[in-house]
Amino acid sequence: MRDAKVPAAEMTAMLIIFVATNAFLTYPRYISFNAYEAAWMEPIFSGALTLALFYLVEWIMRKHFQNLDIVEIAKEVFGRFGAICIALLFAMYFLCSTAAVMREFTENVVSTVLPSTPLLLVGAVFMFAVGYIAYAGIEGICRTAFIFLPILLVGLVGVCLMTVNWWRPYLLLPLWGTGPVRVIMGAMQYSSIFANVLLLTIIFPHVNNPRKMRRIGAVSIIVSTLLLVFLVLSYHMVFPAAETGKTSFALYRLARMIHMGPFFQRLESIFIFLWVTAATVRMAVTMWGSAYLLSKAFSWPTYRPAVPAIVLLSFSLGMWPQNWMDVIELDGTYLLKWGWIVVFAIPVAVLLSGWVKRSRRRTRRVRHV
Repeated sequence: MRDAKVPAAEMTAMLIIFVATNAFLTYPRYISFNAYEAAWMEPIFSGALTLALFYLVEWIMRKHFQNLDIVEIAKEVFGRFGAICIALLFAMYFLCSTAAVMREFTENVVSTVLPSTPLLLVGAVFMFAVGYIAYAGIEGICRTAFIFLPILLVGLVGVCLMTVNWWRPYLLLPLWGTGPVRVIMGAMQYSSIFANVLLLTIIFPHVNNPRKMRRIGAVSIIVSTLLLVFLVLSYHMVFPAAETGKTSFALYRLARMIHMGPFFQRLESIFIFLWVTAATVRMAVTMWGSAYLLSKAFSWPTYRPAVPAIVLLSFSLGMWPQNWMDVIELDGTYLLKWGWIVVFAIPVAVLLSGWVKRSRRRTRRVRHV
């Protein structure tokens, strides 16, 4: 299987969109419910934690595992069976993430702009587009992200700025909301939206110039953190903290508040196009990641035959819950709250185990000589 080589700018765009898309999902709802007025602090703590772990993982991979991904490292540490188990765990996480995002965005589109269209039809069209981009591979996904990133940035920042006439800064007080302990614990608990560490262990062999990986990580994490902070700050300056934890789509509610003269109001339909585009890129990443991990674990010559099967599995899994609230409950309870184990703990544990094993092997070789 040929490893694609992606330029740094395109890889950075993909990582920014991957994290910033959470502004359109249920992430603002959960951090608002947890921290109230201090919800805007949680992305800062989560971003700082992610940046530190990203630097650690990047250093280990650059020094000891160049041109290897997480599955190849796991094979070296735990053997083929262990690597298959780890790859299946990551692939299942990506599969569930794709299904949850698909259902949430489909429900949002149907309830806002296409109320007469069947949910299954919207979801099927959505998944077809995602599958097509994922089939193009990491190069196609990153190029698509690079093209749409400026539009997304303008749209996201525009929504926040166009509600400036509704801003009431005193709604951000008291400063620490529910308290520093709860804010920091919430930041750690919901840090799984920053999946940069897990993605780094997968895409590392695909970067055109691995020496730029540190800059890619820093720029993508800082920019996506600033976007999330700006959104949550704007959201909490418009709505009281007691209400913000009850709304599933903060940005859509914010867009509905735009009222700047007779020509600039009710612009949410325009922004839905941006949100769907961002969601398509995000799901393409998780879908490609799932197919790629399976292909590496089972030594398939290419990941592409797995894409149609993953499209069908994601679609079926996403449509399985009875209603929207069940999806939000499952997403918040399992993927968001416990996702840090998959995106942080396991990749770091695998890399540290590999580092220790290689160090011991090198020490024995020196003693033998």
